[in-house]
Amino acid sequence: MDQIGREPDVLSAQGLRDALGFGDHGLDVRVFDTLDSTNRYAKELAKNGEATHALICASSQTAGRGRMGKSFYSPDGSGVYFSILCPFELSSACATSVTSAAAVAVMRAIRALTGKQTEIKWVNDLYLDGKKVCGILAETLLMGRSGFLVLGIGINWYAAPFPTELSEIAGSVGAVGVARSTLIARIYRELTPYLSDPSNRAWLEEYRAHSAVIGKDIVWTENGVSRKGRAVGIDDLGGLCVQTEDGESCTLQSGEISVRLV
Repeated sequence: MDQIGREPDVLSAQGLRDALGFGDHGLDVRVFDTLDSTNRYAKELAKNGEATHALICASSQTAGRGRMGKSFYSPDGSGVYFSILCPFELSSACATSVTSAAAVAVMRAIRALTGKQTEIKWVNDLYLDGKKVCGILAETLLMGRSGFLVLGIGINWYAAPFPTELSEIAGSVGAVGVARSTLIARIYRELTPYLSDPSNRAWLEEYRAHSAVIGKDIVWTENGVSRKGRAVGIDDLGGLCVQTEDGESCTLQSGEISVRLV
């Protein structure tokens, strides 16, 4: 038993391959007890020519990364922290659509495995019962003429205590009896159609249906300037359509933009 009474859920490369349910197919699966950042490690694999298609998982991260330079709390044993590295046609989709497709893949996997319905707070967070349970970070690399996607996903899977400064905003899925390898494999399979064809928009209607911000007043910050408006929709690439308080219409895309509900 671990310190809060669960049977240990040990991640292993072989366990992940078994959960994925297919042969090698060129996927380099690597599992670590701890890494500073699975995204950083995945990028190094690509830069060093060690792998072009990889799944990197860690039981904990010492420097987990979120959007806009923020950190992602990644304690040992209670969460799911992994990155997918794959070749990607960088011109075929923007970071917003990659992140949006990943959010729906995670939402579907959580629902299928636990019966719990999460909501998506644009652009990269999933919420359950008003608290953040998942963060997603999509990054791209250009190596010569080759483009790569690095997609990092962190999920608070098992119930666990949070530091005081996070206890009001961070939550856990509270999964029981579902191994982390099962969740990772389910998300990977949900993502495969999109990664194979970035023009695939099968995620779009679910993304819209489970948005936590559409129809609500928001404040966003772009280039250091804060503005207010109402979120009115999601465009076909996952951009957030906003009606500003002075009556203008605009669409927010990925970048130095933060959104918080009023």
